Amino acid sequence: MSIFNRSDYKIRKRLKNSNSNRIEYLLSDNVSFDVLESFRNFKSSLTVSIPKKQSGEGTVIVMTSACPEDGKTTVAVNLAMTFAFSDAKVLLVDADIRKGRIARFFRRKSAPGLADYLSGQISLEDAIHQYKENENLSYLTCGTHAPRPFELLESEQMTKFIEEVKTRFDYIIIDTPPLLVVSDAIALATQADGTVLVTRYEMSYVSDIAKTMEKLNFAKANVLGVVVNDYTANEKTYYHSDKYRYKYYSYAYSSESDKDEKEKSNKE
Repeated sequence: MSIFNRSDYKIRKRLKNSNSNRIEYLLSDNVSFDVLESFRNFKSSLTVSIPKKQSGEGTVIVMTSACPEDGKTTVAVNLAMTFAFSDAKVLLVDADIRKGRIARFFRRKSAPGLADYLSGQISLEDAIHQYKENENLSYLTCGTHAPRPFELLESEQMTKFIEEVKTRFDYIIIDTPPLLVVSDAIALATQADGTVLVTRYEMSYVSDIAKTMEKLNFAKANVLGVVVNDYTANEKTYYHSDKYRYKYYSYAYSSESDKDEKEKSNKE
């Protein structure tokens, strides 16, 4: 059963072949109001969910999903952008050392990056890049492919890294691999102030979401809620140019209780 109404098996087939059709979608003043407002609401929900620390340290948020192609990285990048728009100092970290994609959004190479820093090959100053369009946003790409990413992410060096960047930034958004594919997110969710699970409308299975939640709960991660990606209540809007056709996704933030209600209604 899908989390919402499910189309036929062709959806999964389309997702399997969608890598070449991916669009690195960055928020700007030119996107639709609905998309901008959805991310603003998402940001506000997170701000309320995580109280500000008296110590002044930054807030660490881990983004994960059950399966690939749920739009997790797009949500993570644009959430970081939304925080940066509000004058917060933000660090976006690509912790998907196997198949990180954050570098593509900023038209950079993935290496050197996080893996190289954790293995002692570069300094933190050399690893972190500032986004030219918004000085409030900095980012750290995934780096050179490493044979044992999980060990890097649960290392003492990673713990020291998180403690260091919390003194420099207001928010640290960490993009991690899909949890049902590899368990890398668990290594970071336990060190984060909160974890967000990204799902995709008419794509994500309830069983996959339940398994992911079980893993996060077993690790005692603080799950803040679920993002339903690629959902709109009205007819989807398209933008046409000479070369491209973009489908504007809207993002809906829901709590775990809201998700449970939707699952019950589907069963009925």
